[in-house]
Amino acid sequence: MNITSLIDTNTICLDLKAQTKEQVLAELVDVLADAGKLFNKQQFLQDIWNREQIGNTGFEEGIAIPHAKSSAVKQPAVVIGISRHGIDYGAEDGELSDVFFMLASPDDNDHHHIEVLAQLSSKLIEEDFVRQLKEAASAEDVMALLLATEKVQSAEASLSTHSVAIEPPSAVKVQLARAKEHLLFGTSHMIPFIVAGGVLLSLSVMISGHGAMPKEGILADVAQMGLAGLTLFTVVLGGYIAYSIADKPGLAPGMIGSWVAVSQYDTGFLGAIIVGFVAGFTVSALKKIRLPDSMSALSAIFIYPLIGTFVACGTVMWLIGEPIADAMASLNHWLAGLAGSGKILMGTVLGAMTAFDMGGPINKVATLFAQTQVNTQPWLMGGVGIAICTPPLGMALATVLAPKKFKQDEREAGKAAGIMGMIGISEGAIPFAAADPARVIPAVVAGGIVGNVIGFMFHVLNHAPWGGWIVLPVIDGKLGYIVGTAFGALTTAVIVIALKKTVSEESDKNSTVTHCGSVEGEGEADVLAVTSCPSGVAHTFLAAKSLEKAAYSLGIKIKVETQGANGINNRITALDVRRAKYVIFAHDVAIKEPERFKNIKIIDVCTKDAMLSACTILQSTR
Repeated sequence: MNITSLIDTNTICLDLKAQTKEQVLAELVDVLADAGKLFNKQQFLQDIWNREQIGNTGFEEGIAIPHAKSSAVKQPAVVIGISRHGIDYGAEDGELSDVFFMLASPDDNDHHHIEVLAQLSSKLIEEDFVRQLKEAASAEDVMALLLATEKVQSAEASLSTHSVAIEPPSAVKVQLARAKEHLLFGTSHMIPFIVAGGVLLSLSVMISGHGAMPKEGILADVAQMGLAGLTLFTVVLGGYIAYSIADKPGLAPGMIGSWVAVSQYDTGFLGAIIVGFVAGFTVSALKKIRLPDSMSALSAIFIYPLIGTFVACGTVMWLIGEPIADAMASLNHWLAGLAGSGKILMGTVLGAMTAFDMGGPINKVATLFAQTQVNTQPWLMGGVGIAICTPPLGMALATVLAPKKFKQDEREAGKAAGIMGMIGISEGAIPFAAADPARVIPAVVAGGIVGNVIGFMFHVLNHAPWGGWIVLPVIDGKLGYIVGTAFGALTTAVIVIALKKTVSEESDKNSTVTHCGSVEGEGEADVLAVTSCPSGVAHTFLAAKSLEKAAYSLGIKIKVETQGANGINNRITALDVRRAKYVIFAHDVAIKEPERFKNIKIIDVCTKDAMLSACTILQSTR
């Protein structure tokens, strides 16, 4: 939706009478009500104030953008108000505010709210826009200014042959994408628990020399450490899904509800996921209820967690607990009974999914399924652990067997892919898939299937929720694991060699490893970027590197902040935001501290888009 469609002469006031912040908010809300944009004027005013309590919306250079999503909004709208004397709005720079944009958005449309804020922010950083707005003599002059800037932007876009036409997604797609973000947010916090717990428990069993958990001594203590991790991971999964939806008030309901589901009803990870969403949406709904001022201070630490926990636990105990437990028992019984052709079919499906997008969403579904069954069905992880490492190992092997099929930089990437494959990181094959998806993806899928099926046929048991040869110490059936890895990697290598053409000598000579990187100083970058993925490892840094290489080739100075497993690196500062014109969010989970970027235009993509189409994304910032 274009921001100019939300403004008309009835929602423009060039001479505000208000003297205080309270008065200016009330006056702007009156303009909205008089224009017929609201169902309930008082309710919307209260929602505006609730938003102000979260954080003051007064910014530098005399600009304020009060905004709220509210069920009191009949029709999306933007009010523009100009104060000729200035108002103490509480801006951080201490200056008086004289230019006001009030945004009114329906409560059921988050995408619209963010889109309008982004469009407005892009206008405010245009040269002379605010000055011309203040000098406007009439509402008609303001409309003419807005339409003029739109025409200039449209003309610039039409002159660029590389511009990206971004069609707003449907409401269903938006909701599904948001649900996936919540799930991956929970998964990203869960992974360290199952990895640490699974490896410690498996090591204690392996070192003991018996096929059972040690009962005494240091090894028994190590086993208990592992059990703690494997006990807590479902609680963390449910809790952080709820946290992603409803922020901190959702954490306790999500964790407590998940604990009840898993410990009392044995629902497993599926129950934790469902409870996480129930708790999160419950608390999110509670936060929309307007409470008396006397109760507002208690809401986040008492009311929301208390009611949310009761609803989440009650839902488990009285509605979904037993049905989910029965479904999980049936699933485990079916998996345990698979043999022969059943295992071949299962290995084919899991192997293809694990290898297909090399650490992406489809891979995560398959690996999460196997990881969460590692206690009861370790043979699943036996096959999936092989399929995890065959894509990078297969591509590394291909560069060794047929070096003339690959450019110099690809041969260098093959060395890194081999190392990543050995330690169980599928993403090592992504640079090859990004450069030649039509040939590489079928090859890695075939290799994943072969490796996974061999692992199942050799009855390999992997007691660690990870892949690659790094987990060999905790593998039962090491020979089968090695054979599966070798044949899976060889399958990938043979197919990709057969499909790829020999690289010409001239092309190979022109191929060099680009030495590029991210700007590290403050206020130097033209474009900013933040990358983040569920595990905080491979996709986070591969997306960052792709953006850096593309920026180097286009002559763009870029600063990339990575939000990975080891925290935030190369942090983007307020000075960076003021200097740059765009920020690229390349993420599969929620970005941390997004409020830093409220005054800059945002390009929102997933990490896969950044890895495969970095040049196209960056060209859209010109």
